[in-house]
Amino acid sequence: MKVLVTGGAGFIGHTISKKYIEKGYKVTILDNLSTGKKENIPNDADFIFGDICDSKIIKKLGSFDLLSHHAAQTSVTFSVKNPLIDARNNIFGTISLLENMKGKINQIIFASTGGAIYGNIKKTATEKHKTNPESPYALNKMTGEKIVTMWAKQNKTKATILRYSNVYGLGQDPHGESGVIAIWMKNILEKKPCVIYGDGNSVRDYVYVEDVANANLLSIGKEGVFNIGTGIGTSTNALFKMLRPKEKAIYKKAREGEVERSVLDASKAKKIFYWESKTRIQDGIRLTFSKETKRRKNNNE
Repeated sequence: MKVLVTGGAGFIGHTISKKYIEKGYKVTILDNLSTGKKENIPNDADFIFGDICDSKIIKKLGSFDLLSHHAAQTSVTFSVKNPLIDARNNIFGTISLLENMKGKINQIIFASTGGAIYGNIKKTATEKHKTNPESPYALNKMTGEKIVTMWAKQNKTKATILRYSNVYGLGQDPHGESGVIAIWMKNILEKKPCVIYGDGNSVRDYVYVEDVANANLLSIGKEGVFNIGTGIGTSTNALFKMLRPKEKAIYKKAREGEVERSVLDASKAKKIFYWESKTRIQDGIRLTFSKETKRRKNNNE
């Protein structure tokens, strides 16, 4: 199987690319390295430096059995401050990619956001829950879903929408505004204070990146919209205590566009392609912290 992974040098994209390669698939990665890292690219993958908005580059690509579309602007806070840039990447970029891949793919897996698209939800959200985006990022991802679904129908292509909850794990960028676990781990290892925005009572559904990669594998050949999460909510305060049980965080004003509660019901994914999250957050944090500590030690030797 031939697979094109956009954003394949990024946090989630490179983890998925490695899974595809382990299965024996031929993987091509397209990434402009704006947030992705060249060292993330697996040795067995073909790499093309380029932007999904660049029609000239996309038109030169060959045919693929699967397009795994993970190139995106992923920060809620950034999208609030820079809505035009977010729309360029997450709407125009998706349209440009699809229009220039007509007749070249059999299936598209689109990385969406269950962590933002439903808005503030008191109950655990299924895929039937009303979408209520509260940030440009969430709105543009919702629009991207509709674009992918419409395009796939018009071009007789399978479309798979995966709505991720809050993904964490080794390789997440600690320098941006999203990915609180990665940011805190960096600060802890560098003996810097950790910041909580708001009162710390906001709740998220944290899913381990390796579990997300497995969902991408299992959803090949399937169609529809699927939540990818654990169904378990963890408050920011509780999350911090898992990392630093004896220390206190610094509290700052809540950031605009962030939802208070988001927890996903992934039972549809379990029913259709037998996926479920296997990693408890306590175990995932321990694994990530251990691997990151070892990585830093090796880099310093």
